Amino acid sequence: MGSGNSLGVGSITCKQVEVLPTGVVRATTQSCANRVVTLTATLDDSNNKYDAYQVNWGDGVVQSYTLAQLQARPQHTYTDSRNRTATIQGVYSAPASCGGTPFAMSITPLASTATATAPLISRLATVGDNNLTISYQSNTGTAVQLLQRDGSGAYVPTSQTGTSAGTFSIQANTRQTQCFQLVSQDACGTAGPTSDQVCSMALNVTPVSKQNNLSWEAYQGNTPFRYYRITRGGSPTGGTITNKATTTTSDANNIQCGVQYCYAIEVTAGPTVVTSAPICATGVNTEAPDSFTNVLVSIENDKPRLIAAINASSSTSYTMIVSRSSGGGPFQQVSALSGNTFVDEAADVNAGSYCYQVAYQNTCGQVSPPSPTACTVWLSSQSPSGIDWTRDSPFSTGGVENYTVEVINPDNGTKREIPSGTNSHYEPDPNDPVTSVQRYRIIATSAQGVVSYSNFYTLRRSTPLFAPDAFTPNGDQVNDIFLVKGTTSDLFRLTVYSRWGQAVFSSTDITKGWDGTVGGQPAIEGQYMYRIEVEDSDGQKTVRTGGVLLVR
Repeated sequence: MGSGNSLGVGSITCKQVEVLPTGVVRATTQSCANRVVTLTATLDDSNNKYDAYQVNWGDGVVQSYTLAQLQARPQHTYTDSRNRTATIQGVYSAPASCGGTPFAMSITPLASTATATAPLISRLATVGDNNLTISYQSNTGTAVQLLQRDGSGAYVPTSQTGTSAGTFSIQANTRQTQCFQLVSQDACGTAGPTSDQVCSMALNVTPVSKQNNLSWEAYQGNTPFRYYRITRGGSPTGGTITNKATTTTSDANNIQCGVQYCYAIEVTAGPTVVTSAPICATGVNTEAPDSFTNVLVSIENDKPRLIAAINASSSTSYTMIVSRSSGGGPFQQVSALSGNTFVDEAADVNAGSYCYQVAYQNTCGQVSPPSPTACTVWLSSQSPSGIDWTRDSPFSTGGVENYTVEVINPDNGTKREIPSGTNSHYEPDPNDPVTSVQRYRIIATSAQGVVSYSNFYTLRRSTPLFAPDAFTPNGDQVNDIFLVKGTTSDLFRLTVYSRWGQAVFSSTDITKGWDGTVGGQPAIEGQYMYRIEVEDSDGQKTVRTGGVLLVR
């Protein structure tokens, strides 16, 4: 601004002036291998406006950097490892050169870090079709970079870096071999020692009959090879394979049709463990399975119940095919079910014996030969006074060792057992005082002590009665009464008729007979007719008629 003379005449001038900061530029240095030093400046609003930044490296070299170059952490290489003092100063170039206060730094360049320990890849695991994980270790504070082998066989840097120890996750085609290395880096980005080359593994599984064939490529890493190990379902199967050139093996350990088996291969090479992703295959079997050999049939709740014991070496997943023969006819399939128990709801166990065969069909469709035959024991009566049963064995493993007749009292349900040996007929005691109606069942026992039951059968026997053909009611105490003799707990009625058909006597007590009188007077001599009626607890009636001669 200016002014005129005392006359008050003149001019005024205004100008905007920018005052630039002159803050001190502070910096630190990091000495790296081969006498390389990296400079890191601390910049803020007090020192980031300079036109240039001059660094005197202390060895006669002075370099000028722009703000961007300074932010990129410039490096300088010394020719020796002497201690030096370097300075950094911000500089403005116009209108007159000026700058901030220089900042001094002490520097000791390093000759080499060749003695640094190489990083280690401790584990490489394939966790999917396109994903691997790498666990690594390095010196505390030491940075590492992951290298991956390309198609030409060269190891090229990836974007994966870490420090000290950790895990990398890599996206790659894991069905192909992928190889990796780690390289250590100092603060200047200078590469140091590298790890051994570690490569992934991929396993192939081909199912054949009752066997799974496994194959892989030989391990390609350069870490000292120790052995391969195959796992099935996460657990080792077989021993270790110590020949690196071996690339195949087979698993024939109880391979079942239709069952899924998952495998992985593990490589131990030096201190490194490499594992493949699990790969699964479904077992196949082109051979017919073993047949059922132990089949039992027994009558339970008035229906044949069949139980088949499957062989321990057979699959736990199968279909049981049941065929039946009725009355000696051909076998026809009646059921196909999972499990090993079948109840034949369509069978009438009181009509005859049923024979069964079972077969085993695995999930691959192969069917076993039919089992030996097992037949129900059919109990019936082939004679008026006894019971009979079929001799076909209910055990597929052999014949019947012995039979037992089970007798059930229909009045009170009590049971008793009568050994019958190997007989197939039983004749009840005709003088059995219990009842004329008995319920029976046969218990067949195998040589191994297994039992099978027949159907129930009720035998109705005629009540054993004796009626004399003459009597002499003359008071001599010998044959004075026409008395029916026998033992029965059933309903009883005796009626005596004259020759003209008139009833002259009736009694419902088997212990009371006709004394030869009619209306209190002696009946005339001659032939009389009688009728005996017996009714059992089921309402079954038995009638017997005959004639008796009255003699005085």
